[in-house]
Amino acid sequence: TMKKLLAMLLALVMVLSFAACGTTEEPVEEPTDEPVVEEPTDEPVEEPAPIHVEHADWSEQAKNAINDFVDTYGNTENAYVVFDFDNTCSIFDVEEQLAVYQLQVMAFAFTPEEISDILFTEIGDHDEDRTDLGYGNGSYADWVADISAAYDYLYTTYGPFDADGLDADAQATIQADPQWAEFATKMRAMYDLVYDAESPAVAYPWVLYWFTGMTEQEVYDLAYASHTYYGAVETSEVTWETAGEGTKVGPVSYTWTSGTGVSENVQELWKVLDENGIDVWVCSASAIDPIRAAVDAYGLHDYVTGVIAMCRTLVDGKYVNSYDYETGYGWLIEDGEWVKDELALGAQTQGVGKVQSINNAIYPKYGVGPLAGFMDSTGDYNFCTEYANLKLVINFNRASRKVTDGGGVIAELAIYQRDYLGYDSLAEANAAGDTLYVLQGRDEYGLRGLRASDKTM
Repeated sequence: TMKKLLAMLLALVMVLSFAACGTTEEPVEEPTDEPVVEEPTDEPVEEPAPIHVEHADWSEQAKNAINDFVDTYGNTENAYVVFDFDNTCSIFDVEEQLAVYQLQVMAFAFTPEEISDILFTEIGDHDEDRTDLGYGNGSYADWVADISAAYDYLYTTYGPFDADGLDADAQATIQADPQWAEFATKMRAMYDLVYDAESPAVAYPWVLYWFTGMTEQEVYDLAYASHTYYGAVETSEVTWETAGEGTKVGPVSYTWTSGTGVSENVQELWKVLDENGIDVWVCSASAIDPIRAAVDAYGLHDYVTGVIAMCRTLVDGKYVNSYDYETGYGWLIEDGEWVKDELALGAQTQGVGKVQSINNAIYPKYGVGPLAGFMDSTGDYNFCTEYANLKLVINFNRASRKVTDGGGVIAELAIYQRDYLGYDSLAEANAAGDTLYVLQGRDEYGLRGLRASDKTM
C-alpha cells in the first residue's frame, strides 16, 4: 500500500512539473496612437423614437396629424413650420389686450401736442361722417378732437406720462376721473372704427403707433407686464362707457374681452416640433416686441427659432408713427438670447404680406417654404394655402369667425376633406398631392384651453 501511495505522489509531481514547463506568459501589447477600428456589425442601430404630443385635450384628428407629421418629416433637411400668434398660439389677441392694458396704466411716451398727428396717421378723409359704422357720432376729426382734449386734461392733471405707466394707486385715482373713461373708451373704440373703415394695411399698424416715443425694450417690458397679468385672468367681458356731455362724438360704450394666454397644448406642440428637429417660426400681425414678450412670458422661448411681425420705424432708438418697410427685421434666438436678424421683411406681416415677409426673411434660410402652417383667420389664409410643399395646416377654431372669412373657408375645407374626401391620415392626403387641413376646437372660458373636439365653446 505504501509503495502504491509513493508511486501516485511521484506521478503527480511529474505531471505538475510538465504543466509548469508548458506555461508561457501572454504578450503585453505596447500602447499605440493608431485609432481602434471597430469591426463592422450587421446589427441595426436603433434610432430614438419620435417624441409625440400626448395631451388629452387635442382633437383626435389633430393629435394624429401632428404625430404623423413629426414621424414623417422630423429631422429632415430644411424642415420648418410657421405659426400665427394671436388666436392661434394664444387664445384671444395679445395685441388687443395690450392696448387695453396700456390705457389702464396710462403708459404713453408722447405729449398732448403730438397725439393728434399720431391718431391721424394714414387714415382716410378726416371730415367724412362715420356715424353709420355704429361707434359714435361724427368724423375722424370729431373723434380725435374728443380724445385729444381728454388726454390733454389727464396729462396736465395726473402726468406727465411715460412708458412705465402709473403705479396701482395712481391708476385707481385716474380711473375714478370721468375724463379717463372719456379718453380710454374712445381710444379703444376708435381702433375698431378705423379697422371697419380702412384697409387692413392702414388699420393693423394704427394701434401700434400708440408706442410712439418708446424704445424697443420699453415696448417689450410693457407687453410682458400685460401678458403676465392677463394670462392669469379668467375670461370675462368688460364694458367701458363715457358720459359724452359736451363732446363732439357724444356718449360711447365699448365692450372688450378680458384674459388671454397660451395653452399647455401649444407649449407641448412647440417642444415636440423642436425636439424632432423641426424649426418653429412665428409670423404675426401684431408688433414685433409684444410678440417676443409673449414668447417669453408664456414659456415658449426655448423652442422658437425666430419671429417676424409688424415693424415700426425707429429714429434715434425710439419709435415714430410710420411703418418700416426698409429696415424692419425679424428676431432670432441665438445661444438663448434674442438677436435682430439681417434680412428685411419688406412688407406688413398680414394677409398676402405674410407670404411676402416669409419669402424675404425665412425662405432664403431654407430654400423651401414651410412644411406646416398654424392659423386662425383671414390674415393667415395666404401663407397657409400658397406653398406647394405645405403638408399640414392646423386651423384653430374661433367662435367669432364668419364662414366667409379666410379662416372660415379653411375650416370648411377641413371638414370637407374629412367627411367627403375621407382623409383619415396625413399620409393619405399627402399621397393625393394635398395639404391636410385640420380644425382644432378650444374652450374660451375660465383660464382657456383646447378641447378634444373640432368645436369651440
